[in-house]
Amino acid sequence: MAECDNLREKITQYTPGSTQKKSTHGYQRVTLQLFGFMGHGKSSLINSCVCVGRDEDYQNLAGAGPAYGTVTIRRNEYELTKTLVIIDNRGFSQPTSEPILEVCGQLSSLRDIGEVKWDNILLTETLKQFPAKYSNRPADYIVPVLVYSAKVELIKDYVRFMEGLVTHIFSVTGIPPIAVVTNCTAGNKNEIERQLGDLGVMHRHFLENYTENDHQRSEERDKKILDFLNTCIDEAERGIKMSQNQDPQARFVTQAAEQIKQEADILREENKNLTTDNTKLTTESTKLTTEHTKLSTENTKLSTEVTKLSTEITKLSTEITKLSTEVTKLSTENNSLREQLVNSGKCTLS
Repeated sequence: MAECDNLREKITQYTPGSTQKKSTHGYQRVTLQLFGFMGHGKSSLINSCVCVGRDEDYQNLAGAGPAYGTVTIRRNEYELTKTLVIIDNRGFSQPTSEPILEVCGQLSSLRDIGEVKWDNILLTETLKQFPAKYSNRPADYIVPVLVYSAKVELIKDYVRFMEGLVTHIFSVTGIPPIAVVTNCTAGNKNEIERQLGDLGVMHRHFLENYTENDHQRSEERDKKILDFLNTCIDEAERGIKMSQNQDPQARFVTQAAEQIKQEADILREENKNLTTDNTKLTTESTKLTTEHTKLSTENTKLSTEVTKLSTEITKLSTEITKLSTEVTKLSTENNSLREQLVNSGKCTLS
């Protein structure tokens, strides 16, 4: 317990830059920004960190849901201390490239706390945030944390996605994400550790979260959670030291400019694709209109022919009626002649 107490004290006493000889960085808080797929344990990790970090009874503060479900759709802050904050996040639904740019927007401080939409390019939000964030020196040093469940095999699509994610996170923050692998007993821990190492993730923590159904505290589980939090602090200090000689505003402008460029490029490409699709649709519409005109002309011709045939049929019907009348008259005359002949005795009926 003494070791856990020492680790916990380091957390509770921590202030950004406390290990630096000079403190000109201006950071007031360290924020642990979580990323990961839906149902991989981000909210449960927050509940576990708050419980163990504060040494309190377990509470489902972050609204952790069932495995592989999703409850969180917003970025929400949870204080471990006044200077150490964890930010929950909406989980990725698929290993596609769309969310990565939004991750960069979050890490560049170009997004407010609130609802997250991974499938939208939020250029208007970036342009709105830029002037406000530029005029204020960044107060939070962001440490990226990647949460992954060992229950899910790191197949090819996931590895490709994680590679892009790790690369972009490093380009924005200057540090690779710290990985937390949950549900370690349910998956291939060694293989996932190797794959994360190959992706350039230096710090990999394997732990079991406390949950509503399993929150009996143990020193071993507590220590793993405290080790993770202390790694976050150490990485924050390393990053703050590296940034001492950098102008935070200049760094922010560089990141924001890159974010705006990438978002604008995507929107331009989407607009180009939409224009191409619209041209195709217009061409198809023109073809259909031409076909419709042809069919309409053919229909008019057929209608004319039908009218002609109808007129001919009417004429034939009239002629038939006349012929029928003539036949009737002839039959009547024939009968009359026969009767006359019979009456005159010149012929007999047979």
